[in-house]
Amino acid sequence: MKKFISFSLALLFVLLSAAGCSDATQEPEETTPVITEVAPGAEMEPETESLTPFWDAAEKVDLQGITINASCENYDSNFYNVLDWDELTGERLNDAVYDRNRLVEEALNCLFTSDYGSAVQKLEQSCISGSGDIDMTYALMGNGGGLLQKGYLKAFNTVDTIDMSQPFWDQGAIRSLSILGQTFCGMIDFGFDHYDSMAVLFYNGELVDEYQLEDPYELFKNQEWTIDKMKELILAVSTDQNGDGVYSIDRDIYGLCGREYNFQPILFTSGERLVGWDEANEAFTFNFTNDRFLQVAEGIATIYDESANADYVHYSNYDLGRTAFSDGRALFYSRLLGDFKQLREVEDDYGVICFPRYDFANEDTSYYVQNPTTLFLPILVGDDNRDGEGDFNEVGVFLQAVGAYTLDVTLNEYIENAVIGKGMRDQNSADMVRIMMQNRNFDLTQAFSFPNMASGLYTCIKTNSGYASVAKKLERSFGKLSDKIVEEVKEHLE
Repeated sequence: MKKFISFSLALLFVLLSAAGCSDATQEPEETTPVITEVAPGAEMEPETESLTPFWDAAEKVDLQGITINASCENYDSNFYNVLDWDELTGERLNDAVYDRNRLVEEALNCLFTSDYGSAVQKLEQSCISGSGDIDMTYALMGNGGGLLQKGYLKAFNTVDTIDMSQPFWDQGAIRSLSILGQTFCGMIDFGFDHYDSMAVLFYNGELVDEYQLEDPYELFKNQEWTIDKMKELILAVSTDQNGDGVYSIDRDIYGLCGREYNFQPILFTSGERLVGWDEANEAFTFNFTNDRFLQVAEGIATIYDESANADYVHYSNYDLGRTAFSDGRALFYSRLLGDFKQLREVEDDYGVICFPRYDFANEDTSYYVQNPTTLFLPILVGDDNRDGEGDFNEVGVFLQAVGAYTLDVTLNEYIENAVIGKGMRDQNSADMVRIMMQNRNFDLTQAFSFPNMASGLYTCIKTNSGYASVAKKLERSFGKLSDKIVEEVKEHLE
């Protein structure tokens, strides 16, 4: 199963002040002083900046008691794929989500409900029947391509009350997933799975100290965190502990274990993508045959080529990899950020670092998110206030308010208590998580259901061979499929 902790968004406020300059010989104008009366014995309170600027600015419209319904996938305890809780439980993040939703409900005079299980099927049935029972759906991003081609989705940016330029809408998702000027995946600060699903490298701090290795975060800061440098660290720590000449994940020390995610994370940090989108030509682009793409892929293979690195890298059994890392027998552990929940009992301290880059020649670096849970907006919603129109604008007001409050308040609870406060090695790791969260990116092949693309790349890299033949085969199927997807999307555009 897929999956994606974390960063605290810092709000930068620029205070604009106008200073009037006058000629030296000009007499100053007379002004009447403003006198503020203060009761005897009382102290004047200094003006302070608001701690909730986005919530303060959010429109507080009376939604006349309407109910906003969300269909959601079943709760996954490994990842935070929930939008609401039924009651206060004493768990800080859950209670913060509960309190946020009740506060928004009261401010907007509405009711929010979430129905778990068969989320996508409920959206489809609501559209087919014309009932409009579902106002939004929270499901894996990979469902979007099929829903869109069936004509069941409405673009978020077509709703008048939604402002996707606001920072609580994921700007990386808007850049990487929008096609034909439309954004169908709603990555907003409401649920937190689009953070949990970010691919990261956990690293063992004690092995770094014991083997006197260069600190990964310092390498990152100094723009030296490359594939070659990571390979050096992997080789330095890998140890055949019993000296039998055979490496085993259940007893020896490995440089890297965990999941490989079809080797996409290093592609993204290196500024490459399997598939892109050309808005000017209204077409998907196939990048597998590009020279630099192939250079990066071959660079990734210097770490992941099975025949050359079997003694240092293990990614065939995820559970054994987690055990090795938990037992202090792996330097790097590749998983999604949400997997930190499984590391709370790790005896050694650990840190978090991003995946390395091929080089620093390409500045288009970003951090890969693996098929996260996202919001979808159905093409048809109910008319609870009976004004003769679907409640899209009301849903938009609700989402803007939830996103604003989450950015101001609830997101920090997620970062400080659910992620950074649960075992991170030091402040450097916390800073690394924040940096990554501000520049995440998403895979078009997952969002629009392009088959065999990532698996084809996987086959090439794990053997470091067959790039040309696989690329040729994939390119033939890509052309027909991509044209079909674009045609079907255009057919259902408003």
